[in-house]
Amino acid sequence: MNEILDPPAERDLPPTVARKMRAQLLRSAGRRAAHRPRLRLAVIASMLLVVMSGVTAMVWDAPDGRDVQVLAIGPGELSPTLRDAAEQCLRWHASEEKRHAAEGKPAVALSLADLSVATERGDHALVLFMNDVGYATCDLRSAGRNREVSGGISADPWPHGKWLPGPVQKLLLTSTEHDGGDVSASGRVSERVQRLVLDHGNGHTTTARLSGGAFGLMTADARLKADENPQLVSYDKRGVEIDRRPLFQPEDQLDHCYTTPSGKLIYGKPSGTCRQAEAWKR
Repeated sequence: MNEILDPPAERDLPPTVARKMRAQLLRSAGRRAAHRPRLRLAVIASMLLVVMSGVTAMVWDAPDGRDVQVLAIGPGELSPTLRDAAEQCLRWHASEEKRHAAEGKPAVALSLADLSVATERGDHALVLFMNDVGYATCDLRSAGRNREVSGGISADPWPHGKWLPGPVQKLLLTSTEHDGGDVSASGRVSERVQRLVLDHGNGHTTTARLSGGAFGLMTADARLKADENPQLVSYDKRGVEIDRRPLFQPEDQLDHCYTTPSGKLIYGKPSGTCRQAEAWKR
């Protein structure tokens, strides 16, 4: 296992925060913690890109939060607390990029103008930056009376540039329970997608917001269940369904393989007739 996926030293974090961060970051890296706590209200973060350069954890002092729900598309819609989270994420990212540059790794330069999706629910915030080079996403949570906040960050160049595995690519998914509950999801979509809906699998739906090739959604009191197979459903400008895929399916376990127009396989394993990858642009 690559050592960059190891969580930070727990001695540097408050004990309660350390336990939560360890479990969260191991899941983000596709590993399981040795002991799984009961997770009724804990947030589970799953970074779903196939390639991840690393996940790190940090802490900073933040103002008191409120039990509100916000979904922002772009920097112009940020609440004051989401703006603080976005700016902190950029500082973390800049620190990581310096380390990557020293190690000769590819850099992804980002600014607040690259913010695509930001969600906030009470003391929990998620931020996603995207540009033509790559992405960075942060998961931030406040804890304790002094509103100390812990967070994880993951960043990478796009593994296949502008090409998506079909019309939609999920980049971040969090849920309030290990197999469902309420969810927040974000990612990118091709130009064909004019509407994106989360089908809960129980007769209810949540419509995602789309802007500039990005999508974001946040459910409220949804009580999703993995065994009910909630799915992301894409529609074109005529309202015709063009794609349907399980919400909780990791990006490295796609049902279909995808190739560029020239026939190059870029997603999945060869199996029958591959589908065509779709281009993304902001």
